[in-house]
Amino acid sequence: MSKMSRYDIVYVLKNDYEGEELKYSLRSVVMNFPYRKIVFVGGCPSDIEPDIYIPHEQIGSTKWDRSMASLKVALNDNRLTDDIWLFNDDFFVMDRMTEPVNYFGGSLEKKIIDARAKVGNSPYVQRLDICRGKLLKLGKDTLSFALHVPMLVNRAQALSIFDIFPNQKMFRSLYGNYYKIDCQRMDDVKVTDLKTVPDTRYISTSDEAFSEGRVGEFLKRYFVEPSKYENRDSYRPLDLHERYDEDGEIRYE
Repeated sequence: MSKMSRYDIVYVLKNDYEGEELKYSLRSVVMNFPYRKIVFVGGCPSDIEPDIYIPHEQIGSTKWDRSMASLKVALNDNRLTDDIWLFNDDFFVMDRMTEPVNYFGGSLEKKIIDARAKVGNSPYVQRLDICRGKLLKLGKDTLSFALHVPMLVNRAQALSIFDIFPNQKMFRSLYGNYYKIDCQRMDDVKVTDLKTVPDTRYISTSDEAFSEGRVGEFLKRYFVEPSKYENRDSYRPLDLHERYDEDGEIRYE
């Protein structure tokens, strides 16, 4: 058994979550990603049953406050493995993984420059800059872990990050740099337009790209079989006469 298969996967979901992306994310995990148990914290859709559900009433002024509060609840739950994979509902695993790794996306310096060119000195850019400054003062690296791919974290170490960096909102980059985790370079895989269907080991989508874009249609046909976590009564097969080729173009048989 792979060492990685002994780690749990944690999805932090908003309390009223009923999105469709999660169903396909789970299908991709079951097909391609080693794990021990699937864990939901916060919300739980009515048509999906994870291995472990951790209810948590999310209270906070921002989405980040609410999701991080739920993450802390999961980090404190000793039913979970000491190390866990953090997944979002819109993460899709496209290649079969035997030993998944952590990834970074370049430097925080470059990310700040690129983001500032697009959106100016927005609150997000300011948070990136503060994160970079905190790490520099501690003599740490300043890599950007703000990628839309799974991240492996140790529960105890992750909890400590909230104490070491109170009120900081760049959890992934703070964790990855503070603990100097083993990682590899990767470009971000987030798809936000309606035309792109990338050929990458992971895919992540915006709500619009999933519901209306070619990438969403591709994923729905690539992961057509329901997973063991789905309520089979709610399963509706797609029209399998319609297929996508390797470039995401529809072809008819």
